[in-house]
Amino acid sequence: MVLGMPNALKVVVPRVPVVLAVLCTLGPVSTFSMFRTTLSAQPSTARVATTVESLIAAPVFFHGKQVVVRHDVEPAGQFWRLAATAKPVYVFWRGAPESKSDAEVRGDFWDLGRIERSDPRFASLNLQSIVDTTLNGNWPGRDQVFVIANATTADSPLPAEPTLRALALAPDKYVGKGVTVTGRFRGANLFADLPSAAGTKGRWDFVLQSADAAVWVTGVRPRGRGFDLDVNARIDAGRWLQVAGTLRREGPLPYIEATSVAEGKAPTETAAEIVLPPPPPAEPPAVVFSAPSSGESDAERALPIRIQFSRDMDPKSFPNHVRAAYVGPAAPDAPAFPAFTLRYVEGTRALEIKPAAPLDRFRSVKVDLLEGIVSNIDNLPLVPWSLTFTTGG
Repeated sequence: MVLGMPNALKVVVPRVPVVLAVLCTLGPVSTFSMFRTTLSAQPSTARVATTVESLIAAPVFFHGKQVVVRHDVEPAGQFWRLAATAKPVYVFWRGAPESKSDAEVRGDFWDLGRIERSDPRFASLNLQSIVDTTLNGNWPGRDQVFVIANATTADSPLPAEPTLRALALAPDKYVGKGVTVTGRFRGANLFADLPSAAGTKGRWDFVLQSADAAVWVTGVRPRGRGFDLDVNARIDAGRWLQVAGTLRREGPLPYIEATSVAEGKAPTETAAEIVLPPPPPAEPPAVVFSAPSSGESDAERALPIRIQFSRDMDPKSFPNHVRAAYVGPAAPDAPAFPAFTLRYVEGTRALEIKPAAPLDRFRSVKVDLLEGIVSNIDNLPLVPWSLTFTTGG
């Protein structure tokens, strides 16, 4: 194998900082409106043109990144997914799907197994519907099930002459053929443009990058008239080179088996513009979990009552807005509900209500979160909420 790259791709963690995401837009269709998304999570702004095979082979590299693939999409019951993939890749549209030939699918790639089931950032994505319908309710492990969120489509006819971007998106169209492409010299993957580490077969192997695409080059040393570039020096990166050779593919990633390299000029090819949608309205906080749960009939008497929220809350808004009491019939000499303290745990977004003494046996308890409790970022109010449960013996 020329590049010495195994089918399971090695992974490089980028050294550049991750910045806020740029999301895509698309028009509506009502049939699948329940699966439209306004995901608030923040993937990387650097979009990566790649193949579905690479996404599945190196999900840890692409997780949280904005990606573009040239692949058919098909309905799968009430969902949409990329067609004929080794592992399921579900698609959640920003607007609605469009049937196009030679089309790109763009969006934010997530490995479902690397997302917590209760992560409030993904509440609008309705991931639980996939789990309930296709996985018998079992949350998948890592590297098993994937989603592309905020997805849009765009026409993507292949150019008459191959470009780096065409090689990255549709390598099977060019495998075994002679290609001549131009791109920026990026050294031995010094900027983590690809999910494969350096350490390929040739000591001079380097990455060529243009627009949102990148491809490995092997077989030639990056030097010629007026240039001699070091594959391990970032200072040499950015030089435009023209490479001629044959496209090969062994495993998920394509590479160019080069026969010549020369200075090049920046091509006119650029990545399609990403249009920023208006920011979605902030969602008010909500209760996502409680212990005891609502209606529980054998609750522990000595443990704190715990209530978890979907948003970071303002701890100062809880005092005088939390009420707890026994409800229902009781013996004449039954004790009153004990005094309690409140503690808000920021790391888990949870309020703990701790009674001063164990609760009375076999009593119905009602906890009310009253009007006036707010989130701490945008001051949005929590809708009044109540919890009723019964203590055990």
